[in-house]
Amino acid sequence: MRNVLRTALVSPAMPAVRLEIGLGGALHVREERISSQYDARRLLYVSDVHLRPRRSDILCGQVLDSANRCRPDLVLLGGDMVDRRSELPTLRDLVGALTQIAPVLAVGGNHDRRVGLERVREAVEHGGGRWVHDRVAPVTLGGRVIAVSGPEAPTPADGDVRVLCAHDPRIWKTCRNAGYHLVLAGHLHGFQMVAYEYRDRLFPGAIFYPYCFLSHRAGSTRLVVSRGVSDLLPIRWKCPREVVLCHV
Repeated sequence: MRNVLRTALVSPAMPAVRLEIGLGGALHVREERISSQYDARRLLYVSDVHLRPRRSDILCGQVLDSANRCRPDLVLLGGDMVDRRSELPTLRDLVGALTQIAPVLAVGGNHDRRVGLERVREAVEHGGGRWVHDRVAPVTLGGRVIAVSGPEAPTPADGDVRVLCAHDPRIWKTCRNAGYHLVLAGHLHGFQMVAYEYRDRLFPGAIFYPYCFLSHRAGSTRLVVSRGVSDLLPIRWKCPREVVLCHV
């Protein structure tokens, strides 16, 4: 991997900075507690990195810094990892570096489809990660089985914790009663600007995208939507770039 700029990690609390221009600030780490068990496992969900020329190095450094500070048991890459085919080697190296911290599972997003899902899958696997977009990966952590399904997996698998790792939160409409404990998504970037939050939704984004949540619950299933790592136009208001640490 090319030399990357390492940045300090902010605390899990909401950052005080409201306006963010550019990619120089550290990533926010949002914590979501799905389980209150003393031995809860730590899943780090990373979505919407959008690797592209002239910004990949700093983004990889920020993701790695977050992962090193969080020390997760498992890293889940939630799609839209690359915007250009030229960045596939960087994705491979990022996955390789993350696997030195924890096992890595990955799914694709709409930008990855433009690059080619097969190419993205190969980059993930060559870096030592596992591609789960259309399958289920049971991972044993601390004597418990965490069954991670991709968005095109046929059905949830049995496990102590059943997780759907997706990209587009519209999947919530069809999966909220499917037996998952946790559904992870990204894609919307929180609309990059937030005026207020009402009934779990972020506005004005929810006017256009009904699944513009941070977190939402239906029965025993929790939806968690990440605001993502980066944007095409890196300007945000009260909507920090982030990764999400889930305790399950």
